[in-house]
Amino acid sequence: MAEKMDRRKVRTKALLYKALIKVLEEKGPSRITVSDITENAGLNRSTFYLHYTDAIDLLERVKADIWAGLSERMKNLNPYNYLSYAVKNEPDPAMVKVIEYYGEHADFFKVILGPNGDPAFAVRIKEFLKEHHLSKILDIRPDLADTIVPKDYMIAYLAASNLSILLNWIETGMQQSPRTIALMITSILSSGLNQLYGISHNNGSGPVKA
Repeated sequence: MAEKMDRRKVRTKALLYKALIKVLEEKGPSRITVSDITENAGLNRSTFYLHYTDAIDLLERVKADIWAGLSERMKNLNPYNYLSYAVKNEPDPAMVKVIEYYGEHADFFKVILGPNGDPAFAVRIKEFLKEHHLSKILDIRPDLADTIVPKDYMIAYLAASNLSILLNWIETGMQQSPRTIALMITSILSSGLNQLYGISHNNGSGPVKA
């Protein structure tokens, strides 16, 4: 009986998730309602309230779950690894895992990063990159602290190119493999780091360990 209830719970949450994505795409995060979601899911409101307090609670929990998985993979990204892998014309394996995650949750990212999405989610990604990438660059090349391109411009450059490629990949049906997309991004970021900071894959003491 417990196993049957667990399967029912999983099925219900999957229906609510699918409905949430559809309503988000149509109305945006500020206008979603419990009625919108339950009607699209084919469930009654009492079932919804067994799991969530309101529509925003559902959205915030979904965002938290997706972010947990994304940040877990992004924390292994290393700007110096882009340089070393680009030289070999290979994608950074950590980047491949990030792209695979985007692909697994393409429906969510297509909406949340799209015109009716949540701009704060994209900002969160950029802030994460700022914290992890800039700190690693300065760990190896502290002399860049005074001459480095201002943080906001650097992050705008790296994150915008990254997210634009990912969103285009998702919107066009993910016809290329995650490895191909990862190679594109690895090459672009490597070129960007070289142009912005004048560094190469063998500067400093080599790749930084994540």
